[in-house]
Amino acid sequence: MARTLNIIGSGRVGRACARMWAQAGVFGIQDVLTRSRASAAEAVNFIGAGHAVGRLEEMRGADVWMIATRDDAIVPSCVTLAASGKVTPDDIVFHVSGATSSSDLRPVKEKGALIASVHPVKTFTDAGQAVESFPGTFCGAEGDAEALKVLRPAFERIGAKVFEIAPEMKPVYHAGGVFACNYLVALIEAALRAHEKAGIPRAASLAALEPLVRETVDAIFERGPARALTGPISRGDTATVARQLASVRAWDREMGELYRSLGLLAVALAEADRRFDARRAADLRAALVIPHGTRE
Repeated sequence: MARTLNIIGSGRVGRACARMWAQAGVFGIQDVLTRSRASAAEAVNFIGAGHAVGRLEEMRGADVWMIATRDDAIVPSCVTLAASGKVTPDDIVFHVSGATSSSDLRPVKEKGALIASVHPVKTFTDAGQAVESFPGTFCGAEGDAEALKVLRPAFERIGAKVFEIAPEMKPVYHAGGVFACNYLVALIEAALRAHEKAGIPRAASLAALEPLVRETVDAIFERGPARALTGPISRGDTATVARQLASVRAWDREMGELYRSLGLLAVALAEADRRFDARRAADLRAALVIPHGTRE
């Protein structure tokens, strides 16, 4: 008989996983608690199983509890759960955040529960689409070994590839995803603003950048970041780099700092790939240094 699962929060990650678990018979979805009984009912409707509740007091005991709230609500939710008396020794309580460790669940651990965190390395802009594309998703896991003995196969049954991470490195681990996903979006926005400054409408800029970005992303995953690097830094074009930095900084100081910081990382990549010698690398780094005494 499948273990029972209660869900607190049921955001897009929670809804998507619960739907897949229900369809695969991994867990028996039991009670779902969100901010309101109406939103809990919506979650249950999407999941296709479970019972919507309006208060924690209405939830029954369960073998496994998933906290799928936003990050800043994990600890308050856990504290409330611990104080409710609903959790019994050897219950599993886990969250799906990549930014915080399972140690945030200490209040229920003190009640005898096993704690863990399993974070899908995936965007969940739409829960329905996430269900369709979930197979093959990597998931970072950490926590009590006995909890992971249950959670690892549960995630693997819905197509996940689970790897373990060090709890104390969760913020840095999650920052990696932020760089690759969230900040990629921010970088495209920076490119659009630069084009707008040069007189190119956003729609035209997006159309022009799309093939460039897609080709670059394909190259990164086919050959690796160092080999995918192109442009003036990869060619060791010091004059172009210095001229661009000065122009961008004159337009927008913060954009200039972004150009400079990313430029230094690009120099390190190109140097490691032996695109040029140490002297040219030093010249490029010098070109990316903002002179002392420059007005802010």
